[in-house]
Amino acid sequence: MGVKFQITITIDAPIEKVWRKLVDWESQSQWMAMTRVQASHRGADDSAVGTTIDAFTGIAKIGILDRMQVTEWNPPELCVVEHYGRVIKGVGIFRLRSMSDEVAGRTEFFWFEEINGFRPLLLLLKPGIMVAVYFSLRKFARTFARKER
Repeated sequence: MGVKFQITITIDAPIEKVWRKLVDWESQSQWMAMTRVQASHRGADDSAVGTTIDAFTGIAKIGILDRMQVTEWNPPELCVVEHYGRVIKGVGIFRLRSMSDEVAGRTEFFWFEEINGFRPLLLLLKPGIMVAVYFSLRKFARTFARKER
């Protein structure tokens, strides 16, 4: 059993626009903390099951390469990836949901990872990972909101 990580945030933008920006894989380098992303496909218009994504998190050449492949693709609501790298193995999920409330055009973004590995080390690193991902997702939401104005 892996270690689970999850965060849900609300983004003040319609689901279709959030989806397009979220799966613009290489643009994740702009908002994901200390991460550079490369992908086999550009984003929403040409990604699908089978798209591969390499995300290197670290400084200079010191860090971890997270290799992923899309295993489920249901735009604009769901993207599931399998982590298959040497160090990081498991599953990742991006799930978007249109919110029906008094403010139209809001989206709930659910981020989930279950990482298999040396459990004591993952549990030790979990608080730092959660803080980094939370601030990265908030940065994504703020950047998107600025572009909407």
